Amino acid sequence: MLPHFGFDQIRIGANMKRIVIAVCALGMSCVVSTVFAEAGPKINEAIAKMKCVTPKQPRKVLLYSRTKGFRHRSIPVGILALTELGKKTGAFSVEATEDPAAFTTENLARFDGIIMLNTTGDAIPRGAAREALETYLQGDKGLIGIHAATDCHADWENYREAMGGLFNGHPWNAGSLVTLFNEEPDHPICKHIETGYQIKDEIYQFKDDKHFTRDKLRMLLSLDLSGENMKKGGMKRKDHDYAVSWVRKYGGSRVFYSSLGHNDFTYYNVKALQHYLNGIQFALGDLEADARPSAAVGNGTARPLPAGF
Repeated sequence: MLPHFGFDQIRIGANMKRIVIAVCALGMSCVVSTVFAEAGPKINEAIAKMKCVTPKQPRKVLLYSRTKGFRHRSIPVGILALTELGKKTGAFSVEATEDPAAFTTENLARFDGIIMLNTTGDAIPRGAAREALETYLQGDKGLIGIHAATDCHADWENYREAMGGLFNGHPWNAGSLVTLFNEEPDHPICKHIETGYQIKDEIYQFKDDKHFTRDKLRMLLSLDLSGENMKKGGMKRKDHDYAVSWVRKYGGSRVFYSSLGHNDFTYYNVKALQHYLNGIQFALGDLEADARPSAAVGNGTARPLPAGF
């Protein structure tokens, strides 16, 4: 495992070489710099294949990756990938932090969107910091959740409502090759991912509660349970709704969530990275996309289990 570290003093808007120098200056192990060195070229290769809409104005994003529970070793790669994704496409700039002091009304007003990258536990402390995020989301802003962004703040109803779900295990672990089903093949956020596409990543299932429902969420990708080796122990949902990504409107803001993002290599998978970019640009208000709930557009129930499942 990589050591627990913070980016509290780093505003990541520079090139990858400067990022590596900065993190090493903080006394991080050589393992971390090796991760950057190995991932960087692969990230750049993937970004070169991205398609991006022109932002309506310069966009600034706060990337928050504080953990108070399990810490994903892919966090440094995710920070690097999303920073370079925004910079090289011109879609947005990133300021990365793990300092909860960033969550004040005054500070959040500087950002067009907030990315919650693999946050766990009480990543945002109770009290004023949470109130600042709630106020922020009432405006014309964006909230982006990646992977463990649904494995935090279990006691915070407004966060769970905004994000759209709460982690309830991962029957498909980090080594699972999963098959995806495109719920919306014409939707601009996911139209580049065909049904049947396979990716190796840890996939969450979500609690059966009032937040995770097609009456509120526009499901984009889900698991194709007809794929090979998709039946796993620990599958809990009686409705068999194993969504992977979705969008929604919350308050005055736009929300995009994807459970992809456990493994390092997800962040330089071309289709996954394009999915992130599309979702981020939607959340920032630059990519026009329908966020009406699935139930409102005739997709109110998950597909039935395949024969013999």
